[in-house]
Amino acid sequence: MLEKIDLTKKMEKDEYQRRISVLERKLAQLQRVCRNLNIPIMIAFEGFGASGKGIQIAELIRPLDPRGFEVYAVKNESEEEKKYPFLWRFWTKMPEKGRIAIYDSSWYRKVLIDRFEKKAGEKEVLSAYDSIQSFERQLTDDGMVLIKIFLCISQEEQKKRFDKLLARKETAWRVSKKDLKRNREFKKYKRMNEEMLQKTDTDYAPWTIVEATDRRFATIKIYTTVINCLSAEIEKRKQTKLQQHQQLKSLKKLRMHQRQQLKQQLLGLLLGQKKYPLQILNVSEMKNLVISISLKIGSYALLEVAKRSNIYHQTKTMR
Repeated sequence: MLEKIDLTKKMEKDEYQRRISVLERKLAQLQRVCRNLNIPIMIAFEGFGASGKGIQIAELIRPLDPRGFEVYAVKNESEEEKKYPFLWRFWTKMPEKGRIAIYDSSWYRKVLIDRFEKKAGEKEVLSAYDSIQSFERQLTDDGMVLIKIFLCISQEEQKKRFDKLLARKETAWRVSKKDLKRNREFKKYKRMNEEMLQKTDTDYAPWTIVEATDRRFATIKIYTTVINCLSAEIEKRKQTKLQQHQQLKSLKKLRMHQRQQLKQQLLGLLLGQKKYPLQILNVSEMKNLVISISLKIGSYALLEVAKRSNIYHQTKTMR
């Protein structure tokens, strides 16, 4: 998947400014709609070191209502978190319905960094993949919108960004020895990421790979991805609600037709016509229908109607 990515894609500043203003307004609107529809959203950012995850998250949340989202920076497990299965700390960070949770790195740390640093063996990694797929399936089956974004840059671009950070005392702390090692062994670490993308790119939780060499291009692609996912889920919910409304309307129409048939049968019995087979809905409805008819034709015949049409015995059995 990563070999086919064109990392030379760029966007001019004028085009970026023209598009970002429109996308920001759209995203802010969609956040309000999702809140009203109680749609929970999780956005997971993964990618190579120095690919710009933090910067892109900052860009993404700029138009959002801060009362409606949380950002989680995922680092090493705490001593408390080590006492539980590795996904436990993400279950505790689930967004409520109508809210957004954004993850700077995610549950994929177990099969990427931990695997590279040999904190997790191959058997543990395979088990982690199974757990992750079950985790994501359970979330999406329950109505979660799960958006997974992978920021991709080249080894050369990563080294360039590391050098720039290391050149300044204020930012040098952001580059660790482990970061530099992953850059030296970029091909090995890239293979692990490639395997992760292939194994976890599913219909219910697909990956979006973002060409992150040019940050303006990456921002627009991330905005577009999130907006498309939210718009699709909103449309899906609206269609489901419309179908449910139509089904309820059809059911009410059917029940009304059944009531009309029953009234006609009772009237036929009162007039001495031949008996009709009755389709009794339930005791309460039958009583209401009989009472309704008796008010129109006189209550003196009510008991006789019930006996002749076997209503009395059928309702007594149904109690």
